[in-house]
Amino acid sequence: MDTHGHISTEEAREALQQIYRNDSESNLRTALLESFSDELRPIDVRGRRRPNPTLVLCFVLLCALAGVFVYFSVGGHR
Repeated sequence: MDTHGHISTEEAREALQQIYRNDSESNLRTALLESFSDELRPIDVRGRRRPNPTLVLCFVLLCALAGVFVYFSVGGHR
């Protein structure tokens, strides 16, 4: 920083990177984890993230649908 209070571009870049690194909404990994976690209790007693129940249900239904598709495609209806 110079005597007039101006900062260099490198100092501004470093400050912005520090701000964005600590901000959970601008961090892609943290934002995705928060969106896929349970809204009511996002963290369990062991400190792990709990998955969203709607997401788990959709995944199970998708797996069941894929299983039925493969069963009838391979020739299970002989």
